[in-house]
Amino acid sequence: MVFDSLRKEVDDKLLIFTQQYALNARDMDEARVPQLQQVATLGAERDEGRLIELVDAAGKRKYKEPGWPDPGAEIKYLEEGMVETIRYNDGSWRVMSRTFDRYRVRMAIDLVEIRDEVWKMVQSFLKALPFALVFIGAGSWWVAGRAVKPIQKIIATAEHITPEGLSERIEGVESHDELGRLARVLNRMMERIEVAFHQTRRFSADASHELRTPLAVMQGKIEAALQEDGRSNRDKETLAELLGRVGQLRSIIDSLLMLSRSDAGSLTMDRGKLDLYEVMADVTEDAEIIASDEGISLATVSCPAGTQVNGDGRLLRLAISNLLTNAVKYNVTERGEISSEVCIKEGFCEIVITNTGPQISEENRERIFERFYRGDPARGAAKRGFGLGLSLSRVIASAHGGKLELLSSREGRNSFLMTLPIVEGSG
Repeated sequence: MVFDSLRKEVDDKLLIFTQQYALNARDMDEARVPQLQQVATLGAERDEGRLIELVDAAGKRKYKEPGWPDPGAEIKYLEEGMVETIRYNDGSWRVMSRTFDRYRVRMAIDLVEIRDEVWKMVQSFLKALPFALVFIGAGSWWVAGRAVKPIQKIIATAEHITPEGLSERIEGVESHDELGRLARVLNRMMERIEVAFHQTRRFSADASHELRTPLAVMQGKIEAALQEDGRSNRDKETLAELLGRVGQLRSIIDSLLMLSRSDAGSLTMDRGKLDLYEVMADVTEDAEIIASDEGISLATVSCPAGTQVNGDGRLLRLAISNLLTNAVKYNVTERGEISSEVCIKEGFCEIVITNTGPQISEENRERIFERFYRGDPARGAAKRGFGLGLSLSRVIASAHGGKLELLSSREGRNSFLMTLPIVEGSG
């Protein structure tokens, strides 16, 4: 772009020079200046333009620069002039051929000055380039930072939104552009989600609480009816089945109430120091009876006596019992095995319960902890539960500062890992 501008300036100068030379030649012809004097005058080299050839109106060559090549066939002596760039004496020249007032003129300007000027500009650009890059980079970083900052706030807020943190809102994005509008829309959406979520929690907790009383009354009435004399065996069987169904309903409702309280952050626990050895002994003793009725062997490796955890004994027994009951339900039909192993590692006790049974697919590794999730019907089809056991066990483990996860499921064996923090100095 710069070179084209400079070359345009050179061409304009050549137009002026050719006109001046043609006028001078015409004036000298009219003044009848001798030919030799005309050649000497016109052939004098100027500081900027150089006369290469001059032919008068009669077609007589008045001047020709020695050594210069003749113009190419494509060069025409037009009134507006035609230019070309040629190499001459190791230099680059801009040459114009033009006809003015019937005088044909060829002029040339050395381009060395243009090259020097362009080179100086290139050097200036190269020297300024590092500073320009630093300035552009710093400016781009500053502009990008200001543009991305609202997005970072939106991302940070979204990452902190959990069932316990639905009150989070996007703060500090007050602009009136698209990002500001997006932040306001997301805030209103989170408000609606928070209201709906709390309403669902309250409904679940209230419904579970209200159902406990009528079910307790029904259970009492059925138990009293079973004690009455004079009832037929068929009536007693029916009442016993109803009593079992009521017991199942009470178990479901108790589990739902506990989960609802956990969601609301109001799960009440009677904390105290518990001997994990005694807890595991009680739970595995009951599980061994259930497993033996199904023809399943149960092997246990417990922790040392005196290993203490800080928690609610009733809830911990329920969580571990759910895992063992689940291991019985979803075991193989013949020669099934269950193992319960407790070990101490770096201030935590790890309870690993392994059972033989169908493999759990990758897509179901987390879904089995969802509420009311039954999984593959092929797994324990004859002994279906409520789908709350694993979910409740995970909630209890989390409430005690631990976790529950599927450790592995391969080669016909499924292993669940429950981790609980132990009291410092025990174990």
